[in-house]
Amino acid sequence: MEEQELQESEMQGIDRAIVSTLQSIDRRNFGTKDKILFFRELSYLLSGGVSFSDAMELISTTSSSYAIKEIAKTISEYIHQGKSLSYALNRLPAYFDQWDYSIVKAGEASGNLPQVLQSLSQEYVYVSEIKNKYIWALMYPAILLVIAVAAVFALFLLVLPSVFSIADSFTAVKLPWITQMLRDMTLFFQQQRKLLLSIILWLSLAGWIFFSSDTGKKRWFAILLSIPLIGKMTKYFYLVRWCRYMKLLLNSWLNYVQTFQLLRDILWITAYQDMIERVLANLNKGQSIYASLKDETYLLPSDVAVMIKVGEESANLSNSLDNILHMYESDLDNLIGRLAKVIEPIMLIFIGGVILVIALGIFGLILQIMQGAWL
Repeated sequence: MEEQELQESEMQGIDRAIVSTLQSIDRRNFGTKDKILFFRELSYLLSGGVSFSDAMELISTTSSSYAIKEIAKTISEYIHQGKSLSYALNRLPAYFDQWDYSIVKAGEASGNLPQVLQSLSQEYVYVSEIKNKYIWALMYPAILLVIAVAAVFALFLLVLPSVFSIADSFTAVKLPWITQMLRDMTLFFQQQRKLLLSIILWLSLAGWIFFSSDTGKKRWFAILLSIPLIGKMTKYFYLVRWCRYMKLLLNSWLNYVQTFQLLRDILWITAYQDMIERVLANLNKGQSIYASLKDETYLLPSDVAVMIKVGEESANLSNSLDNILHMYESDLDNLIGRLAKVIEPIMLIFIGGVILVIALGIFGLILQIMQGAWL
């Protein structure tokens, strides 16, 4: 009997350890999808007339995510202490950032919190989707290039040495120039592969360190903008994010200065930070947004500043931002789709050219051997 109780106690201990581990994993994996679910559900409940306390209770009991359950319980405790939702979010930095806090706080001040929460969830949905498309559009050519280079290295290190070892047995055969070039390259890769690998690793490490700094980020942004098609796609991607964030802040009833102050704090785009600082300085001098943006053609197409000017003069900047987004969101989707269609034939030509050179070298060697045999 005691042995059975001991076994049951051990099993319960194992179960608790498993549950604790799963909860810890769930807590660490809290991300954009969980934010979208939390903000959307809270918006629906508040719009339906449910109180904050009841909304948090419903979310904590119905959610399948342990992280969301824990968040709802913590927020409920703050609300019972008379604190606001933004105050609670600011005390949960592991789950919510300055962007979430600022938007929710603005929604509370304007009295439109349910609508702001709904807009925030929609913003996360769109930004997440377009960001994934943009990153994949940049990664796709990089992956193809890495595969192509790896395939070429494999040919020079694994395949061609065997071919040229056969050629070495025919001492009287004079190698064609293209075959001799391939043979010299093969010997170089064989003899210097450790040095080449070390150089690649050190360059990768140095590049990662440099491009992690503010100067490196600006330089990387400048490099992206200078690449045909990718540069245009990058400019439109950041323009769309900037306009959507600005629209959401303006719809939260913030003035222009407050809007750009929050954009400066939450928009983690190094190149845009300097532009926003210049806009803020000019706004504090009493100048318009258009006056600040008309010369920022490096980051913004010229017609963007003109449309913002129309929005300022008509006191309906949000509508002008809608027009900008309507124009450039569709262009961005088209550019992302075109990039793959352009990159694929370029990579095929590159790989095909390498294979053609190697094939000519090998067939030239075979012909020389055959001619030597007939002689």
